[in-house]
Amino acid sequence: MSLSKENKAARFAWIRHPKDFLFFKIFIWFWLTVVGTITSLVFLSNLATNQVSNEKLQGPVLKNLQYTAKSIERIALKHNRTATDILQNPRLAKRKLLYLSSEQSENSLTSRPPANNVDLSLINFTKTMAPQAIFTENFMAFGPIKTTLPEGIFYLYEIDENNHPPFFIRLKLMPTWLKIAVAFVASLALSFVFSRNLIAPITHLKQAANKLSQGDLTARANINAGRQDELGILGRDFNSMATQIEQLIAAQKRLLADISHELRSPLTRLKMATGLAQMQAEDQNQTYLLRIEKEANQLDKMIADVLQVSRLEAKSQPLSLHEQSMQVIITHVLNDAQFEAKQSNKTLHVEGQLDIDIQCDESLLASALENILRNAIKYAVHSIFIKLSLTDTINIEINDDGPGVEPHNLARLCEPFFRQSDARDRTSGGTGLGLAIAKNAITAHAGHLTLHNQAQGGLSVRIVLPINKQL
Repeated sequence: MSLSKENKAARFAWIRHPKDFLFFKIFIWFWLTVVGTITSLVFLSNLATNQVSNEKLQGPVLKNLQYTAKSIERIALKHNRTATDILQNPRLAKRKLLYLSSEQSENSLTSRPPANNVDLSLINFTKTMAPQAIFTENFMAFGPIKTTLPEGIFYLYEIDENNHPPFFIRLKLMPTWLKIAVAFVASLALSFVFSRNLIAPITHLKQAANKLSQGDLTARANINAGRQDELGILGRDFNSMATQIEQLIAAQKRLLADISHELRSPLTRLKMATGLAQMQAEDQNQTYLLRIEKEANQLDKMIADVLQVSRLEAKSQPLSLHEQSMQVIITHVLNDAQFEAKQSNKTLHVEGQLDIDIQCDESLLASALENILRNAIKYAVHSIFIKLSLTDTINIEINDDGPGVEPHNLARLCEPFFRQSDARDRTSGGTGLGLAIAKNAITAHAGHLTLHNQAQGGLSVRIVLPINKQL
């Protein structure tokens, strides 16, 4: 029952607090755009446009104008009056300004002098048209009605000098390009402001998600705490999720490190007991004791690797930094790798040199290179190729001619305990710690390690180290 009430309350929450929902914001911004566009058009329509617009005349205004034209013709014929006298008729003089346009402009007549801002020449283009309602910037005119008088043929117009054209007429008088420009600029400006308000949290979420996917567990979306709409809630939920993930992974690493640390004491005692037992055991039992010692040593190495990975990931591994020759480090590692490769009937091909001194932890960097080379030797069929080069960085590329790695496994190769082989024995898959140690050791030196499959087959590992980076 309570869940039903909560769902109902959530469904109608937008009625009580509409400003906390995107629907309301989109609605408001839509109408702000409309109002902004109309306001801009109103403002610009009041500016001088020097344009004339016309529409077909109909209804009572047309009938009144036709009646006036007939009255003028009747008076002229019946009373033999001139056009000038007719326009001075008191009945006509009370009307709006009347304009009798002639083919010769000097013969045109008005019932009274027009205002200074009334330019009657603007309406002359309509003489050959059907009766029109004509709108200009300063006055309105209705006509023409063809009128025949003793003096000749005239075209009758009724002029409204004091009528300011209504908004829609003024809008019509504006140039088309200006109307389009106003609508475009107003909608563009307000849409930009609205989209910034809408897209900013999405961009922050995207950036935080990318950092989180790349292993930066401290990444958080920069969301305004006062934002109560759906995007604000989503951002805070994302940050809460990221915090939970960070805490869970930190707890997992801490547990792994603690367990590994605690295992070393009983393992040390086991090795000591094995040594004492070997001294006292008969020859037929030595084989078993040697096997126990071997497994204990293997376990001790694995625990040491786990502790090293944990310290590197937690950035608590102290680096013993000294000025070292990169070529010397490479040479020592390659000498050991050459020996190991010969035992497997495989060949190392080295191209280039690294004649440069850098600040580094020699043992940690050598350990990283050894792990990568050992992995390449293990999976190579015949050859391993090492390319060394110097640009503004130190570049080391190690390629093998093995089967490569399944594309979906490439991103996971440097995860602790991950092995490409489904078999869980160390012969086929190793412990899954070598590349994890290598990647973290390279990262500790402000470099980066990338892996990809070669087109001709085999795995390629690329190491890039900065030359003058403060660690």
